[in-house]
Amino acid sequence: MIDLLHNLINEALDLVTAGVVLMAIVMVVATWARTRAFVPTIGAIVFGAFVIWAVNNVDFIEEQIGEDIVEESGLPAAGASGGFHA
Repeated sequence: MIDLLHNLINEALDLVTAGVVLMAIVMVVATWARTRAFVPTIGAIVFGAFVIWAVNNVDFIEEQIGEDIVEESGLPAAGASGGFHA
């Protein structure tokens, strides 16, 4: 049962990744069709590549954000608590 759920989750992640890639392609084609210019199209390609990279590297991004929020003492940073302490 656990293997079945694990496989379903992996298939769902693959489907989300494929959807993001498809949306990036559609964004690039729509930008080219609307503007017929290279600069906005190249910008769409770069932005699409960044979004695809971010979706594929969510674990890395979460790890980097966690390192920025937690101080060396292991406690949350002063501004991370969400409140002001005067």
